[in-house]
Amino acid sequence: MANNTEIELKLLISKENLKKMLALDFVVAAMREGSCQKRKLISSYYDTEDLAFKRNGIAYRVRSKGDGTYEATVKTTLKNSAGLSERLELNLPLTNSRPKLEGFAELGLGYELSELAPQGINKLFTVNVQRTTYILDIEGAVAELAIDHGRISTGKSGDPMDAIDEIEIELLEGDKGALLAFAAKIAEQVPLFVEKRSKFVRGLALRGIASDIKATNAKLGSGVLKEELLMQVAQHGEVLLDLQKQLLEQAELLRESTELLGGKLLKGIYKELLTLRTLNKLAGVSVADCLNIAMLKVERLRTLYALWQLQAEITAQASERYELKRANLGKKLTALVQNMLNELVEFAQNGRFTTIVYGINSAVYQAELEEKGAELAARELLKQWQKSLARLDAIGEAIETDKNNSEQLKSSVNESTALIMLEDIWALARLGEGKAFTKALDNVKKLRRAVLKAAEFEAWQNILASICAESTSKLVYRDAGILLGYLLAKS
Repeated sequence: MANNTEIELKLLISKENLKKMLALDFVVAAMREGSCQKRKLISSYYDTEDLAFKRNGIAYRVRSKGDGTYEATVKTTLKNSAGLSERLELNLPLTNSRPKLEGFAELGLGYELSELAPQGINKLFTVNVQRTTYILDIEGAVAELAIDHGRISTGKSGDPMDAIDEIEIELLEGDKGALLAFAAKIAEQVPLFVEKRSKFVRGLALRGIASDIKATNAKLGSGVLKEELLMQVAQHGEVLLDLQKQLLEQAELLRESTELLGGKLLKGIYKELLTLRTLNKLAGVSVADCLNIAMLKVERLRTLYALWQLQAEITAQASERYELKRANLGKKLTALVQNMLNELVEFAQNGRFTTIVYGINSAVYQAELEEKGAELAARELLKQWQKSLARLDAIGEAIETDKNNSEQLKSSVNESTALIMLEDIWALARLGEGKAFTKALDNVKKLRRAVLKAAEFEAWQNILASICAESTSKLVYRDAGILLGYLLAKS
């Protein structure tokens, strides 16, 4: 790339799914004929005793390129989010594998590495990989696909090693949006997972050295709409992908102990999905089916878990008076919760959250947006939604006066539509700074809670009715009646 900027996606993929990816029609069509190369790369990373390079945001390596040539490289991170990194990369040809600290100033670093290392440097770790590369001619860009298998080691006896099984797609020329679109298209058909950590960061971890990567937490401000939207999608997409990783890591534990579902994980996933949906709408891009499906699954699981938790509490309180020794309803609710959890875990295992993040990122990047400030665009959308929300009251009143329309129709038009809009207003108001956003947030908080509560109550009734319809057990009917009576009394 021009200006020595390296732009690449770093992704994790299983060996089985790698074969599927390489066999996809559009991937095969993109591979330039005769471009396949296989090399063994050996890269040694260096720093000073007091990590002066790292403190200055520099990764320095010397690489044997597998063809008898050597190269010293300096990388400085400019941006790194949701697996997409943009880094300044400066390469200096070498005659052998000995590190060289002079020559980077004129390449664009602005100073020599020797200025940071008056006492010399030490080897931190070594990365050995077998790399297979292909040149990809994709619509709007040229990229390099690199498939890496190998390991990171410190070279010290007894120290752990870190296995490398990943792919990198580096933009060689063209539009970054084309790279994102290509990755999103792959993610739709093959499970992909994001590797946010560079090999440098992973090597530091082996040495017990923190990488000092800090999560950004920016708000919508007065910047250009498209630029700030991309920043927000990357920011919240990264959080969602972290939550996807946590869900997969904790899946077995969650299955064994349903009570653990009450933590921050599900709430966090729902909040980030909602935020991404709202950003999608702010960009004027249609919401992807994958995102809607994810929200429905998370909403369903949260609703089931809340009912399961309430049933457990009521059973515990009522058992002394009614001798509810057999928790028949509880068993059925537990089974429903576990089945829904399995669906969500399978959704994550198939890399669907990755599909959502790259899909939205690509759509926003390619959207033709007006040249206006992000804050102004957000304020305009808030006003538009608030007016629409106000009109729902009139629709509800019109339905109420028409005796031919049922209460169910009124509820579906007034409550469900209102809830979606309230959730979007709530999410958008949380993204911005200033009085308009604070006021909007304050205005919808109470109404949002009320509509959420009403929607949850209706969902609980439907779940209990469905369980009873499929059961012939009087004990299930009794337990459901006790729970429903409690809900009606509370409502």
